[in-house]
Amino acid sequence: MDAAPAGSADLPRRGGIGAYRGSEPGVPLIGRDAEFAVLAGAIAAAGEGRGGAVLVCGQPGIGKSRLAAEAIAAARGKGFAIVEGRADPLLSGLSYAPIVQAFRGHLSESAGFSPDPGNVGALFPDLRPVSPEAGDPGLQRIRMCEAVLAATRQLTVRSPVLLVVDDLHCADRGTIELLHYLGRNADDLPLLVVGCFRSGVGNEALDAMAEAARRHPAGRLLELAPLTDQAVRDLVQHVLGTPPPLALLRAVTSRASGVALFAVALTRHLAASRMCGPLPEVIRDVVREQIGLLGEADRRLLEVVAVAGTQGRPEVLADVSGLGLPALHAALRRLVGRRLVVEHQSEVEPHYQVAHPLYAEAVYHELLLAERRTLHAAIGTALHRADRTVAAAPHYAAGGDSVPVDRAIEAFSAAGSRALTVGDLDEAAEYLAAALRRARDARPDAVPALLVDLARLQQGRGRLDEAAELLQDAVALSERRGQDTERRRAWRHLQALLEVERGNLPAAVGLARASGRRPATDPPTRLLIHWIIALRHGDFPELAVISRELVALPSTSDTPGAHSVAHLGAGALAALSGDMETAVVELRGALELALRCGDEGPRLAFAPRMMLNGLSTLRGDLATAIRVADVSSTPAVRQWLPSATCYLQTMLATTRYFAGDLRTGLSEMDSAVAEARRVGQDRLVGRTLAGRAFVRAERGQLDEADADLADARQHYDPSQIDLLDAFDLAATALAVRRGVAAQAPALTDTLPFGDTQLNCLRISFAGYAAVQRGDLVEAERVVGLLRAAGNKAPVLHALADRQQGFADAARGKAAEAVERLRGSATTLRGFGMNLLAAQAELELAELLPPAEAEVVTSSAAAAFTAAGSTPWPERIVKQGHSVPAHRSGPLTRRESEITALVGNGLSNADIAAALFLSERTVETHLRNVYRKLGLKSRVRLAQWVRDRRGEGSR
Repeated sequence: MDAAPAGSADLPRRGGIGAYRGSEPGVPLIGRDAEFAVLAGAIAAAGEGRGGAVLVCGQPGIGKSRLAAEAIAAARGKGFAIVEGRADPLLSGLSYAPIVQAFRGHLSESAGFSPDPGNVGALFPDLRPVSPEAGDPGLQRIRMCEAVLAATRQLTVRSPVLLVVDDLHCADRGTIELLHYLGRNADDLPLLVVGCFRSGVGNEALDAMAEAARRHPAGRLLELAPLTDQAVRDLVQHVLGTPPPLALLRAVTSRASGVALFAVALTRHLAASRMCGPLPEVIRDVVREQIGLLGEADRRLLEVVAVAGTQGRPEVLADVSGLGLPALHAALRRLVGRRLVVEHQSEVEPHYQVAHPLYAEAVYHELLLAERRTLHAAIGTALHRADRTVAAAPHYAAGGDSVPVDRAIEAFSAAGSRALTVGDLDEAAEYLAAALRRARDARPDAVPALLVDLARLQQGRGRLDEAAELLQDAVALSERRGQDTERRRAWRHLQALLEVERGNLPAAVGLARASGRRPATDPPTRLLIHWIIALRHGDFPELAVISRELVALPSTSDTPGAHSVAHLGAGALAALSGDMETAVVELRGALELALRCGDEGPRLAFAPRMMLNGLSTLRGDLATAIRVADVSSTPAVRQWLPSATCYLQTMLATTRYFAGDLRTGLSEMDSAVAEARRVGQDRLVGRTLAGRAFVRAERGQLDEADADLADARQHYDPSQIDLLDAFDLAATALAVRRGVAAQAPALTDTLPFGDTQLNCLRISFAGYAAVQRGDLVEAERVVGLLRAAGNKAPVLHALADRQQGFADAARGKAAEAVERLRGSATTLRGFGMNLLAAQAELELAELLPPAEAEVVTSSAAAAFTAAGSTPWPERIVKQGHSVPAHRSGPLTRRESEITALVGNGLSNADIAAALFLSERTVETHLRNVYRKLGLKSRVRLAQWVRDRRGEGSR
């Protein structure tokens, strides 16, 4: 290496580090407090004569130059002389070019500098021309390093010195070694050396320097990690000058992946282009610069990896790139070393992706459209050959006309069916429509099956009439083509289930009977369809027969699905016989096994969830009842049972009533009504409106309850048993709350099975009405019904005792009434059913001495207030007792802001983004809000906000 490059004296001056790319004017240093603290500490130590070196590394745009500029500003403020330079890729062949650039203005006689003898003149021939000495090049480098160190030492006499060289990855080896030498010998000097370089460039000299910085006491290595999401939020707000829209913030956070330069560029770009358009040029420049350093084979492989996305497995990459495995592995190793590609480990095999999402996007869009289509088609073909048909579908879709039609139909059909199974209806619609367009001309035999999948799709969207037409077309077309009769039988089962959902029970029963049951060969879900139809039809003898067939199923099919429905059958038989304890044990087994059944699991789990919800409530296990009513499990079920979400949400709302949480119960019922309207079936709309009318009546919102019940009456169908029960319950509750119990509908037949919570409440409220209107014979009948409803169901027996206490009090049997009411209240309190217990306590208080009555009334009043129920507290006031107000507590301004946003439905992450707080800070504020308001859940807080907004508008 020559010590003095030709022309080194004529190197151009460049802007300072503060003007480099990535150092956005006016943008403060954000999210780098810890790293800047290290630099500030090193500057302070250097100012006291304890110098050293700090190396700053990271990916392009991460903020290395910005951090260095901040260090320069801090050092300049402390009186440091700033010596700064930057390596340039166009001058990388010129030895010591960054050093010449950095020192030129300082090592001149005009600047008062008098160089010591040595080789510094070789770098600056205009300062002291010398002829290079002949001899050992290594010795020459040492003399050069000593000469520059001596010159630097002379600079430090006047003031401390900060030497910064940026983009060291573009520098020659001599520059790197010289900086390292200066840093190693700065221990006793007021000199701080800062070098910034890009990670993963494969520069041996830089790697050695970084390792030495880690080990040396006076050295530091700052490896800049991506900015946190909070720092990105702060950066985005600063760029915009206002709180950013959530959609823009999410887009920047996800795509920039914590790279400061990308976050700033994307923010300006997305704000100006309204969330669309090509990538900003500055981002594309960074990527082009990186790609330009690659050889042809590596560049081509990077393009393949970018197009492959998440499917970059070695065999796919080898197939498409044409590289053998040894050459592929070598190329991947180079790309991983340059931090352009990352390796993801899995249990089966590794796969490779472009390291940064914007790099992948930029590489992808640098390709011509024809190139992209060719690569997508090739990747899809490679995946198809590897039996990854579903994974091939998006690549075939992007491959255009270059994909063979048969392969495209197969892949799109498989992907659409898979999307249906997991409940992604939009994706399913896209793939199934693409498959059907091609199949009508090229594969007519595939059309019937595609129509069936499209029917399932329409079911999931609640378009049941369209689904019925598609299923009928599929069956008719299959018959005309003489296709497999067993497949048509399976489709007729789907037709039967669809007719149940449409409320056409006779047609459903007819289709089910015509298709028949074959327990020895039918899959569990097909037998489950017969079970559901019998349940909805109220044909309990048939339900028992099918349940026994389910119990026997494992004898011919030893699968988790078969064992799951066997437990369901056993649980149903136990429930039919009134043995709730056995029923719960069996249903828990059914649910546990269903959850092991993969894609089929959500459908198999739905019936156990519904039954467990009700039975657990009646056994006093509210925690299990709420847990199993997992509404989030239903999207994958809706394309099979469109009413799934609606039913489970309604049951969950009823459980909330038992738990004494009317605010959350009403919120759940609001969601259920909205879901029922989406599905569009009269029985569902009527049932949910009646359910909401009941909850509103219990909250004292009688006019709103009347309106809901009137609306429900428009959808009334007495043949729908569950609708009949919900309607009668709401009508009875309203009659009781308005004091016109004589107008309550009569309690006729009661079902031994079905929605157990609803039935229980229906019977209980019929008992209230009977006592209120003085019909004590009917009141006693209700007691008998509750006691006979099930064995080992303590909640039912507690409600029977409560009803008996009401009747005894009406008959003047005070002692018996006190014993019954006190016992039932204690039992119900023990189960966490404080609202039901408080109703018993209020009746009890009227039979007790004044002092004891005041204590009991106070306990009941607190439960009513916490539940959000007003009719009972109004009765307490009429009795001359006081009712404690619901605690509101003094909320701070920030707590009020967060509470309002919770009421608007925002998540903690959304609130943090809107208010520019951390999620942890939001959680802390919410804990304080819960404590001040006496609330225990987010749902209750949201309802609290809505209640107060409603009060404010009245």
